[in-house]
Amino acid sequence: MILFLKRLFLFLFIISLLIILYKKNYLISKLENIIIIFSEYSDNVLKEVYISGRVNENKSNITEALNVKIGDSLFNINLSLIRKNLNKLSWVQDSKIYILPLGQLEIEIFEYIPFVRYIDKKEKYFLINNNGIKFKEINSYEFPDLFKLRGKDALLKVNELSLIMNKLKLLNLDVINVERIDSRRWNIYLKEGYFIKLPHIDSIKSLDALYELDNNINYDNLIFIDLRIKNRISIKYKNID
Repeated sequence: MILFLKRLFLFLFIISLLIILYKKNYLISKLENIIIIFSEYSDNVLKEVYISGRVNENKSNITEALNVKIGDSLFNINLSLIRKNLNKLSWVQDSKIYILPLGQLEIEIFEYIPFVRYIDKKEKYFLINNNGIKFKEINSYEFPDLFKLRGKDALLKVNELSLIMNKLKLLNLDVINVERIDSRRWNIYLKEGYFIKLPHIDSIKSLDALYELDNNINYDNLIFIDLRIKNRISIKYKNID
């Protein structure tokens, strides 16, 4: 008798639980329908989507990240989720989402600005911003206008390169490759056919010596200019027979 009552109690408990779960789903479904009807009646539905700041990110990726469509209730749009999805995209550094009057959804996208093409140990190419953030893998032939960067711990010191590049541009020198040497200093390879060895300390200031050299040396067959020792310039040429 006791065993029968236990089984009966368990059976009734399971039935009650199923009814509660069914009612819960039913009530949620009804609530969603009420929200949709209210939204349509009160004109609180999505009518337009404005996106600004997109330059390189694929449009289809953005559309997929939004996961909304015209006519959706504004009450059901999860702004935090949309922002989270957008910020996962390769080019997107950050984003802002606003719901405006008259059913407008405004999205501001802030993309990474590529500074250099980084080549890792596996010879894979990545786009890097000027803070050393690796944000997108690319093919070796893409973005040819950006110089190449390689070497151990190079990403940790990328912020030094902006000022170095600016200084070299003033001298009309075109950088094609940069290499981090022994995690301490830079070698700068130029389109002009030679490279510059920079010191590990005051590398930017050391470039001032190039102003003095500009019209005082022969650049034909030049291999490198060595600025590693303070107040001294070493120059090496190719051996021409």
